[in-house]
Amino acid sequence: MVRDRFKKSTATAAMSLYQRGGGGSLKKRFLDWISSFGKYAMKDKEDTSKLRFSLIQAGYRHPKGPTIFLGIRVLAPFLLVLPYLLANVMGGVMASGNLMVCLLLAVTGFYLPPYVLKALIARRQERLDLSLPDVLDLLVVCVEGGLSLQSALHRVSDEVRNISVDMYHELHLTNAELRTGISREMALKNLGERTGAQTVKSLVGIMVQSDKMGTSIAQALRVHSDFLRVQRAQKAEEKAGKLPVKIMIPLLLCIFPAILIIIMGPAVISTIHALSNSRIF
Repeated sequence: MVRDRFKKSTATAAMSLYQRGGGGSLKKRFLDWISSFGKYAMKDKEDTSKLRFSLIQAGYRHPKGPTIFLGIRVLAPFLLVLPYLLANVMGGVMASGNLMVCLLLAVTGFYLPPYVLKALIARRQERLDLSLPDVLDLLVVCVEGGLSLQSALHRVSDEVRNISVDMYHELHLTNAELRTGISREMALKNLGERTGAQTVKSLVGIMVQSDKMGTSIAQALRVHSDFLRVQRAQKAEEKAGKLPVKIMIPLLLCIFPAILIIIMGPAVISTIHALSNSRIF
C-alpha cells in the first residue's frame, strides 16, 4: 500500500514536470521514440510496477520510465551487433564465427540493462548513506533551534543541495508531499521506500516512533547520527581489512612475474652464455 501511494504521487509529479518541460524538444521526441519500442515488450501491470519502483530507487522518475527502459533493452542488442557487422563488412572479413559473436553480443545487450540498473541503485544508495550523517547534523541544529520537523525538513532540503543532490531531491519531494496534505508518517515512509537504503529506513523508523511517543526527536537524531558515523568507520575498516586479500591477485598476476624476471633474468642469461661457451663441437 505504501509503495502504491508513493509511486502514484511520484508519477503525478513527474508527469507535470514532463509536460511543462517543452513538448517539442529533441530530448522528448528521442525518449518517445525509445519508449515506442518498449511498448511491445510491456508485460503485466505487476512487473511494470516493480520496474517503476526500481527506476525510482535509481533516481529516474520519468512518467514513461518503464517503457523507456524496456525500449533500451530492446534496442541494446542491435546497438552492439550493428557496429560489429559494419566493421566486418568494411574490413572485408566475414568469418564463419561471426554468427556466434553476433549472438553473444545480442544476448549481452539484452541482459546488460538490468545489471546496470542494479548497479545504479547500489551507487545511489551508497551516496545517500555517505551524506546522511551530515544531513542529520543539520536536522539536529534546526530542531534544537525551535523549528518543527516539517520546517526543519524544508530548511535542510535547501541546505543539502551542495552536499548531496540525491538527498536534496528526496527531501524536496517529501516536503512537497507534506504540503499536499499527506500525513507525516506516510511521507516519511515514502522517503524510505523511494531510496531503498537501509540507513534511511532506520532513520524514518526512529522519526516515526519519536513522533508517536512524544520523545525528543533531536536527541534521537543525534544518537542515530553518531551511530551512522561509527558504522561508516567500521565499514571503512572492513574494506581495509579485505584489501590484503584482494591485492594478492594483481600481485601474483602482474607484479610477481616482473619481479621474477628482473631477479632471475640476469642469472638465466649468464647460465645460457656459460653453457653455450662450454659446448664441445
